[in-house]
This record gives sequence, C-alpha cells and structure tokens, in this order.
Amino acid sequence: MTTETFFTNEVIDLDLLPKYEDIQLSRPHPNYWKIICINLLIFFGLLGIALGILLFFVDEVKPNAKWIIPLYLALLAIFFLLFRASFKKRGYAIRTHDVIYKSGIIAESTTIVPLNRIQHIELNEGIFSRIYKLGSLQLFTAGGQTGHIHISGIAIDDARRIRDLLLKKLDLLENPTIELNANE
Repeated sequence: MTTETFFTNEVIDLDLLPKYEDIQLSRPHPNYWKIICINLLIFFGLLGIALGILLFFVDEVKPNAKWIIPLYLALLAIFFLLFRASFKKRGYAIRTHDVIYKSGIIAESTTIVPLNRIQHIELNEGIFSRIYKLGSLQLFTAGGQTGHIHISGIAIDDARRIRDLLLKKLDLLENPTIELNANE
C-alpha cells in the first residue's frame, strides 16, 4: 500500500498578507522625553565641563575656542533635534502572536518578534524612570541579538501588565494543556 503525498509550492499573493504598517502603535509615555532630555543634558554638561577645562587650562587649545564652542553648540542642537524626531517615531504593539517595535529616523527599523521566539523578558527601571514612574521592557529572543526588542518609556503599571500578559502567553505556548485544564 503506497501513500502518496503531493507537494505544492503555490505563489503567495502579497496583497492578501496582513499589513503590519496599518497597526496602530502605542507611543512612549510623554514623560519619557523628559528622561531623554535629562540624559542629554548630563552628557553635554560633562562634555562642556571637559571642554571648558581644556580651554581654560591648556594654552594650545585656547586659539581653537572660536570653532570649538560653536561646534559644541551645534552638536547640542543636532542631538536634541535627532532625539526628538526619534522619540516621535517610536512605537510598539502587542498582538496575539507577536510583538512589533518600530524606531529610527534615518534608517527606520521595524522588528516583529513571534511570541514563540521570546526566551525571557526583563522589566527595567532606571533612576530617572522611577521618578517619572516609567519602565522599559526588554524581550530576548532565540537566535541572537538581532531579534531582541527594547521598549523604553512605558508607564510602569502598563509595563508590568504587558510583562505578565506575555509571560502567560509564553506559558500557554510551552504548556498548552494548562488552558485545557483551566477550562474543565
């Protein structure tokens, strides 16, 4: 008795695939912009102090002040504008079978991670994040760095709910009998 299996390799109509671009993404909390500004001010404050010390104490650097100071101010303005544009482009969505994260201004990146690829989840709170009651979720995937997602600027209560929801979904993927036993 022979059993024949027929192999087919049909062309997929790309217009019938779901469009992830149409998904309404959740944006970072508005207070996350304040944290970005604080971090930028700390960085540029320390850089400014270092430049000030160089300009004040190193005689060879003093003649270059006429281009060092405008360059410093230009970099400060450019960094704030780039980070602001980047902040406005970020977004995430938690769906039934995957997580989407979008970021970037020059090179826009959209990462879609299926739930069955997530290995573990971290919830992080930095010093300034705790002040503004924000957190970040980091989703680690199987297969290396490229699939990892780091979502910053989520209200801490939402971040905890998302983490718990994803952990429950991961548990159901690993142990599908749990749902069956819970429904009996």
